[in-house]
Amino acid sequence: MSLPLSNFDLPFQIVTASMARKIYLRQGIGIGGFQKIYGGRQRNGSRPPHFCKSSGAVSRNILQELQKMGIIDVDPKGGRLITSQGRRDLDQVAGTVPAEF
Repeated sequence: MSLPLSNFDLPFQIVTASMARKIYLRQGIGIGGFQKIYGGRQRNGSRPPHFCKSSGAVSRNILQELQKMGIIDVDPKGGRLITSQGRRDLDQVAGTVPAEF
């Protein structure tokens, strides 16, 4: 019999890693960009479904935490940029991941 997952922060950590990777690949993306990326279908009952942006609070909190860690910084032109230390850290982590993934 297996035990239930005890780490409740795991989904938050997965989204944080995903956002760090997206900033690594596409500099200058901000909260509005992440709202579009992580948005999805809004079900309107009997009316047809339409696209809806995700909440900005989650994206904003994750970006603030990444900024406190020194991985990203605010771009003067808007959005976020990855710092040299953040690029180095993400490169080191990417080098330790097995090739199967």
